[in-house]
Amino acid sequence: MAPTAVNDGAKGSTQAIYEMGSTATSTMSLSTMAESTRRNSNELGSMQDSQDVTELHRIPTTRTRRGSHMGEALENLASTLSHAQHEGHSELEVVPSRRSERSIRRSFRKSSPVRMPDLTEEGGFPSEPQYQGVPPEIGSFTAEVIFVFVCSAGLLLFSFLLGDITVNQEEFKRSLGISNSELPWILGAYTTPLSLSVVISGSLSDLAPPKMIMVGAFAWLLVWNIVGVFSTEKAILFYIIRAMQGLAIGVLVSGSMSILGRVYKPGRRKNQVFSAMSATAPFGFWLGGIQGGALKAHLEWIFGSNAILSGVCLVAAYMTIPPLRPVADTVGTDAPTIRDFDFIGAGFAVTGCICLLFGLTQGSVVQWSPYTYSLVVVGILLLIAFFFVERWVPRPLIPNRLWNTKGFTPLMVAYFLGYGAFSGAWQFYAVQFWLRIQNHEPLTVALYLLPNAIVGVLATWVVSKTLHVVPGHFIYLTAMFAFALGPVFFLPQTSGTTYWALSFPGIALVTFGPDLSFAAASIYITSNVRRSYQGSAGSLLVTMQNLSSAVMTAVADAIGTRVDRGPSGDIGLEGLRAIWWFALACEVVAGCITLFWVRIPKEEEKEHVT
Repeated sequence: MAPTAVNDGAKGSTQAIYEMGSTATSTMSLSTMAESTRRNSNELGSMQDSQDVTELHRIPTTRTRRGSHMGEALENLASTLSHAQHEGHSELEVVPSRRSERSIRRSFRKSSPVRMPDLTEEGGFPSEPQYQGVPPEIGSFTAEVIFVFVCSAGLLLFSFLLGDITVNQEEFKRSLGISNSELPWILGAYTTPLSLSVVISGSLSDLAPPKMIMVGAFAWLLVWNIVGVFSTEKAILFYIIRAMQGLAIGVLVSGSMSILGRVYKPGRRKNQVFSAMSATAPFGFWLGGIQGGALKAHLEWIFGSNAILSGVCLVAAYMTIPPLRPVADTVGTDAPTIRDFDFIGAGFAVTGCICLLFGLTQGSVVQWSPYTYSLVVVGILLLIAFFFVERWVPRPLIPNRLWNTKGFTPLMVAYFLGYGAFSGAWQFYAVQFWLRIQNHEPLTVALYLLPNAIVGVLATWVVSKTLHVVPGHFIYLTAMFAFALGPVFFLPQTSGTTYWALSFPGIALVTFGPDLSFAAASIYITSNVRRSYQGSAGSLLVTMQNLSSAVMTAVADAIGTRVDRGPSGDIGLEGLRAIWWFALACEVVAGCITLFWVRIPKEEEKEHVT
């Protein structure tokens, strides 16, 4: 057919070429397509050098890929026609117009409604990202739901074990025989070891099978909660129990981030899963508050019920978490092993966090004696040295890629100020306001926190539906604005202000802050590191949470006691207001940093970073 068209002249040649191009997909035989896949690279190069049918090479198929069967078949057709012209009719030129090219596109789409798979797809590897379904490591949607819940249990218990103690801080103060200045240690004894275990276990979860690490952490938590039953009247034992809880929770949080980050690729399904995990934080704090308030008269059963919950999670983790192994970031390379662990960096990080957090927490207890200042300074210097050490070790605890990611540093600074002021300078003292200034019972205070749970779930649902639609820094900026609403609604309050007037809207609106910011930041961070660094990246965010909470609590306590300290060491209403003004200032600065420097792109369906 093509030689006849050439002999009839230029017009007939052009028409025949286009007819063949428009019907190629419907008439091309399987043998032709098979032959095209076996063509060697030299023949392919000669086709690309054809001068007369340059435009024909760019005829689009449903998939514009050079490696597809259809694309190679069309190139074969073009080469045949080009050789025929060079042999006897070199005077003819085939230069189709743009109008003709558009007609070819339309006819080609009509004649080939079914797309032929390319070589990559036939090999079992999708050539372009597709919407993610249930991960193959899990198997079914029901198993996936249980799996996500078990992995989210670490973050839920993190908040749960804060809530049950926070609402009972006055009860524990009397039971343990401690002063008001020592109250920060009720939280500090828990958050300090948690920060240490997160730093280390985040990398270990990437270098060792995370299932047994998670199961071991639940078992550790079960044992120490049982011991905690006997600690409610012994201050030293109580602090040890809280420290052991913190160690276990740190491992669970970083391990779950590593598992979820490895199983789910960046995309909409990962957004939904991480948002669901983020929702457990406010829900857990409220549930912990309800548990603590209900067991006010039986403090030992707070630990007893926690032991039962830990046992249930232990069994569920053993049954549902898949047996993942360390993975290589690129094909052809070896997977990292425990021998690659950064012991030098871990030493600097652990020592620095211990000195810094202990100095800050103990400073308010002993009125900032010289040794507390010294510990703070040494801790800061060690953490600075840690960041320099991480630059030259083979496999750092925190991937260096993150520090080079545009907008990452201001994002972490804003998170430090925003979350730290929320947790350490507003929430902790809002509970004190209800307990001491308005004289409410712990169970009533726990019920006051109900909007925190409901709105928290709503906030994370919003993130799952919008992070792939709008840039993440808009969500992050909204979170910083929500953080500021907590102090705004509590500053005008007095001992006689009703809950529904200011506390209720304040609690409901401020909840958007931690949930929007954690979901957006965790998805952004884990999507910008390699698959073998998911636990390390996730642990960085949790470490920042604990450091910021400890720093802000220490600074807030110093401000409150300086402004209004009662005879028994309690902080009065004016001191609480001074703390909330400080929290508001931090939130405003965090919002400005986010507005001008933080940039988080929309999430897209893609593979893990390599």
